[in-house]
Amino acid sequence: MYRRDALLRVAALMGSTLSAPTLAALVTACDKKTDQKAAAGKFTPDHEKLVDEAAETIIPETSTPGARAAGVGPWIVMMINECYPERDRIHFLEGISSLDQSAQSAYKKSFMELGAGERTEVMKKVEAEAVAYRDKQKAEAEKNKTQHNSTAAAEEAGKPLPHYFLTLKELTLLGYFTSEAGSTKALDYVPVPGRYDGCIDMPPGQKAWA
Repeated sequence: MYRRDALLRVAALMGSTLSAPTLAALVTACDKKTDQKAAAGKFTPDHEKLVDEAAETIIPETSTPGARAAGVGPWIVMMINECYPERDRIHFLEGISSLDQSAQSAYKKSFMELGAGERTEVMKKVEAEAVAYRDKQKAEAEKNKTQHNSTAAAEEAGKPLPHYFLTLKELTLLGYFTSEAGSTKALDYVPVPGRYDGCIDMPPGQKAWA
């Protein structure tokens, strides 16, 4: 099975938690052969380091490999560069750059200068802001539905983009659990599934199945 097929299968399982831009990128944009890296909104080495450290903060190395060992950071950069529209890519880059501002506000240091615990605290605060932003978007969307009778295309064109942190987190999870390290070390991997058991006892500490 190609990894893209695996991504789509995991996306189907995570469908309720993946944003529309990510689902669209997995279903259609990655089939395009155009080189979007030359377009506006290109990752710099500093952006790539921030993404790598942020992903490792979300899934740190413990008894199982972390996001860095699974190569999640470079994978996210590839996905954003090659599979997301320019508007989404620029939005994500502006967001990931703001991690330094969040770190400065909390600790008077850049994100890369923070210790692991400090990075976690910064990310928790940013995630809380992202959830509040998402909930506000949902409330406003519902309000607009009742007040206006616009077309679906017009609604999509004017729709605010998701908070960058939610995109970062969902891509981190998707990239990690479809990687070799994530699917075989963090999950219990069955290369050739056997019979289907609808109800089995789960021993303490049992991992989810890949």
